[in-house]
Amino acid sequence: MSAPPTTGNGAAKRSRQRAILQLVRTRTIRTQEELVAALRGRHLGVTQATVSRDIHELGLARVPGGGRARYAQPGAEVDEQIARKRLHNALSEHTSGIEFVDLLGVIHAAPGSASLVAAAIDGARFDELAGCVAGDDTVLLVARSRPAAQRLLATLRTLTEDTA
Repeated sequence: MSAPPTTGNGAAKRSRQRAILQLVRTRTIRTQEELVAALRGRHLGVTQATVSRDIHELGLARVPGGGRARYAQPGAEVDEQIARKRLHNALSEHTSGIEFVDLLGVIHAAPGSASLVAAAIDGARFDELAGCVAGDDTVLLVARSRPAAQRLLATLRTLTEDTA
């Protein structure tokens, strides 16, 4: 049984809007329908009209990302540039190689720096990436598909070589 829609003011609205902000910060949300589904997955009964009002009230905007627009908070484009710069620095300063075998990628890092590299990769929020795991000197990447793995490898190599 689903919860009734929570459209009014008060604690329910604040809770819903906090959930929306958390979702757009941590996931790629491209449509209002995706946002409605994600909120319902958190047991928040919402309608698309409610989500549309919340998007407007929160000042969310659709920004380019991964070839298709996604919802983000104002200033997210700057955050994305900072995340890419951080990733460039982590890759160029702490890694010695990147390779992919099918869907799995391995980044060889300096001892003790793999978690720093993995955090920078997570911060860049690549749509192609299902996840990454850091050891001491190795980061394991899991791509969503073979084409995604190749795109991710090309992007990471470009970031390593760029003078960003």
